[in-house]
Amino acid sequence: MRRPVCWVDKEAPEGKTEIRVSFHADTVKWQFLDAGAENWVYDRRPTEEQWLQLEEKLENLIQRGHHCDAELDLARRRGKSKKA
Repeated sequence: MRRPVCWVDKEAPEGKTEIRVSFHADTVKWQFLDAGAENWVYDRRPTEEQWLQLEEKLENLIQRGHHCDAELDLARRRGKSKKA
């Protein structure tokens, strides 16, 4: 497993939110930490804008050789397995 992709979403519906996305096999794990909160939220669904932000960040990381195309493909499928 590679390092997670992290960024701060200042326009999230919940307010300023730190986002951490990790990949393992055919799964995408989203984690959210809202401003002022102490614990990460694991069961929130990402918005379409957050999926697009993830795609953009992965494209930039792929250019630098830090992530692979399979992770970008999984993000473009919105975390759905090819088998589904």
